[in-house]
Amino acid sequence: SASLVGSEMCIRDRSIKITTLVENSVYGKGLQGEHGLSLLVDTGEHRLLFDTGASDLFIRNARILGIDLKEVDFLVLSHGHRDHTGGLHHFLAVNDKAQVVCKRELFQSKFKDERENGVMQPDALDGTRFRFVDEVTELCRGVFVFPQLPVTDEEDTHFEHFFTWAEGRKQADTFTDELALVLKQGAEVSVLSACSHRGITNIIRAVQEYFPQSSLKLVLGGFHIRNTEKEKFDVIARFLESHLPQRLGVCHCTGIDKYALFHQCFADRTFYNYTGRVAVSY
Repeated sequence: SASLVGSEMCIRDRSIKITTLVENSVYGKGLQGEHGLSLLVDTGEHRLLFDTGASDLFIRNARILGIDLKEVDFLVLSHGHRDHTGGLHHFLAVNDKAQVVCKRELFQSKFKDERENGVMQPDALDGTRFRFVDEVTELCRGVFVFPQLPVTDEEDTHFEHFFTWAEGRKQADTFTDELALVLKQGAEVSVLSACSHRGITNIIRAVQEYFPQSSLKLVLGGFHIRNTEKEKFDVIARFLESHLPQRLGVCHCTGIDKYALFHQCFADRTFYNYTGRVAVSY
């Protein structure tokens, strides 16, 4: 419960650096983008990788950026889609120490309409590297994974065209494998979400319920509204009017057009989180 969270579990007086190793868009010289997402979180004490993109591109970009992925302590996988887990085998070949943190449901077969879209070659993975979580877990000082994301507002869910194989049949995917990453700095929290299939508003609610005395410093990630009608954007924008973080970073499946709408609403609090961008949270 939130009452267990004391000062020793926060990152105080220290900046956290979040480097986008791969994303759909790119502006850095020599870097490349792809339809995928991979973020490196450096707390000063530990390094965590949040997703691996769709291929080994995040490794090549990290090399150009002078980042040694052998030093990563934890790999956190947000959900089982291939544009977030496609680099998993490549990462495990490069890094021999990091614990892979995810939900057990990550390995369910997944489909985008008829196209298979899940974790590649799961049987070839070293099971001893994995740590399955099903409740809020502090991985290292001030860094929490949130594997339980209740759907309070069904309008902000993004399940269309996605399916999974469960109980012997193909059925609608409600993304029970999805989790978020939360950074706690004193009385402030930052929320990282890769795709927000269960809804960024629902994810923020879950975090604020767990940390009721904390304010929102940063919300960063994909909101899965790139190909949706404006109504989906409006649901999120209305929520953010009363839950606006100090900084709102969008990318990947949010879409450039929806980013423009967020910027119209929230001006310079909003930024686009492209490949190579470094966000520093003080």
